[in-house]
Amino acid sequence: MPLWRTLANVCERSADGQLLDVFWQGLARLQPPASEPGVLPLLGVPVVNGLAHLQRLLQSLDVPVHTLAIVDQSGNRGDSEAQALRRALSDLEQQGCPGVQVVRVARPFGNSGVASAWNQILLAFPDAPLALIANHDVVFPAGVLARALAAMDPGRPQFLALLPGERAFSAFLLSALAWDRVGVFDERYYPAYWEDLDYRDRLLASPDVEWLDGRFAHAAMVASNPQQSCTIAEDPVLAGYNARSFQLNRLWYLHRQRGPASRWLPGGLWRHRWLTQWCG
Repeated sequence: MPLWRTLANVCERSADGQLLDVFWQGLARLQPPASEPGVLPLLGVPVVNGLAHLQRLLQSLDVPVHTLAIVDQSGNRGDSEAQALRRALSDLEQQGCPGVQVVRVARPFGNSGVASAWNQILLAFPDAPLALIANHDVVFPAGVLARALAAMDPGRPQFLALLPGERAFSAFLLSALAWDRVGVFDERYYPAYWEDLDYRDRLLASPDVEWLDGRFAHAAMVASNPQQSCTIAEDPVLAGYNARSFQLNRLWYLHRQRGPASRWLPGGLWRHRWLTQWCG
């Protein structure tokens, strides 16, 4: 924009920090685009395996969805299940899904990790004023999504968990203003586990973010989703890799809770990726 160029020229030549502060404070007051009432702007689902679970999730949707964003994490796997998953996702992208306006599939080289997949979903669709992010093995009881949408105000920084306690991040709604304030997920938790607790802590530490009461959904969601993660429960190879990566992620979380590591640290990403790979 010409105005931004003019302002940047003035600030660069005058070294006027006050102008920069006023500019960025003004941008912080911007509101996201309005969402259509009763329509879920963005549903994001990472998937490594378990095509049947994903199909059940899609069949359980009972509100209109603007964009379904799936992150296919099977790219480095050559087994028959992974090949079937990739074929099914290609068909879904081309043929569409009932009740969904747009289907998009991201295909990383391999398993990019949960935090990375969630970040890809949020960052790829900044026009979405709020997103529902769900595990591929979750199903939604009738009426839960409609009530969740009614509870969310996209014009406020809000978080809503559809499952209680330690399962809060199995299915959650996050407004764009919330992740704009808190930031994205820490990709050093790789490929899975502890990234949710880290983000929970950051949400709770932000006085601007509202953690909405999701108890209206919890009983029905728990009854419909009695299982924990099916990704590793149904794959002994991934379960073996997880035994190692889980503990390193746990150590990183404990380190982040104390001293200087409680702040955002830029380093360590290569080391975490290298040591915690799931090469299934």
